[in-house]
Amino acid sequence: MKTIRYAFALALAIAFSSAAQTNQPPVDNFTLVTNLWYNGYKSNVLAIAEQRLATNSNDLAGLVLKMEYDFAFINTQNISNDMLKVLTGFQSITNRMAMLHYNEVFEDLNSFLILLRDEYRPTQTELEEDRAKALIIHKRMTYEDYLKWLHDDGLF
Repeated sequence: MKTIRYAFALALAIAFSSAAQTNQPPVDNFTLVTNLWYNGYKSNVLAIAEQRLATNSNDLAGLVLKMEYDFAFINTQNISNDMLKVLTGFQSITNRMAMLHYNEVFEDLNSFLILLRDEYRPTQTELEEDRAKALIIHKRMTYEDYLKWLHDDGLF
């Protein structure tokens, strides 16, 4: 856990110091986590999620980040619970972008929950292969759009 915190602190320091050196505005949360993910620092994204959820267990951005991590690493024991929490969170907020995209979130997550319940029966080998794929860098987050909508609404 100390290693994750250290890596997270280092990533934040680099992000903010590089912005300061170029007279750029500070890096926002959305840019920070999407860059961390894209560059392979996925455990740092999980650490950010856990930090946000420790402060507020209903933090929608934290829930989306945790869902992203659990989805990428096929943490099947957590995925359905994560998705239900994100659905509930999107349903309960009244910000413009979240409301505008609620039906899309519902369709995405509900379809996947049905797939998990009815059809998803991976072998151990398939799970290991899919988890190895999660470590590949330079891949966009699956639920990046959800974070962008929260960012645009000032919630992330």
